[in-house]
Formats: sequence, C-alpha cells, structure tokens
Amino acid sequence: MSLDLPSILYSVINEIGKDRIRTDVFSDITLSQVHCEEILKRCKAKLGKRANPEAIATICEGLLHFMLTTLMLPSQRKLVVRGIDLDVVIPSARGLLNDPEKSIVIQVIKTDVEAAKIENAKRLQPNIENIWVISSGQLLTTCRKYDFDTDNSFVRIIIDIHSFVTSRGITGLKLFHGD
Repeated sequence: MSLDLPSILYSVINEIGKDRIRTDVFSDITLSQVHCEEILKRCKAKLGKRANPEAIATICEGLLHFMLTTLMLPSQRKLVVRGIDLDVVIPSARGLLNDPEKSIVIQVIKTDVEAAKIENAKRLQPNIENIWVISSGQLLTTCRKYDFDTDNSFVRIIIDIHSFVTSRGITGLKLFHGD
C-alpha cells in the first residue's frame, strides 16, 4: 500500500484552515514557523510508524510549495535548467541564470542517492550560500541545510526565504507579466 502523502498534508492544512494560515503569515511572517511546526507534527502523527525520512521529506517539500504559494513568494518548482533537475528556484530560472546572487536553489534530498542533486545545483548556482538543502539529519553538506529530523530547522525556511527576497528587492508574484 502506497501512502498518499499529499492527501495527508492537505488534510492537516485543511484542519488548521488555509485562510487562517494565510492570514496569520501575512500579518506576521514568523507565524509560518508555528504553522510549519504544527503541520509537521500532525502529519507525523498521521503517518505513525510510516514516518520515515523519505516520507517526511516529501511532506516538507509539499509544505514548502504550499507556503510559497500562500505567501505569493516568487518561485519555480520541479524544473530542468540546462539539463539539471532543480526542486525549487527563487525567484525564477531566468533570474538564476542572469543574476545568481539574487537567486536561491532549494534541493530536497529524500534518499542518499539524491545527494548528487547538490553537486548538480552547484553547476548553475556558483554561490554555495544560495544553495539550500532540505534533508534529514544524516546528510553532511557545506550548503545551508534545513533539517526535518534532528534539529527541525526546516520550520524556519519560509522566514529565511522571505528575508532573502526582501533583502534583495525581489517582488512577489507577477500576475500579468513574465519575469
């Protein structure tokens, strides 16, 4: 039996309330951490013994996508740039190629085999400070790492993304025009 992880994640988000989450984080970005903690806690409880690192990484990735959309933070997800798979790019692939200093690449490492995604990202993002990794505690990397296993630093990622885009003057979602 395979797990429907997106259904588990969105059932928890719906229990809390999408509008409540949106209102809270728009009024105070630090509340994203509170909501991420609560959502992860509830998802882990629903998963029970099936809460392995790969399942939690998948939940974290879905939660990241939800929060980016909720806050209308500019991003592109699940894309291939110059033959390299990237999980999330902020603000966009074009931005990454034109001005890597104003771009973040986020790679979600679900298994040991996927650790190569970090090295691949370095081919597009020369500033290692702007390569962020979401993984369990076992992964060793010099990139900024968001752990969902040992120190639970993942719950800070939205605050850090918001700080990054704000400090670089990157504006929110553009609804009518391209990058």
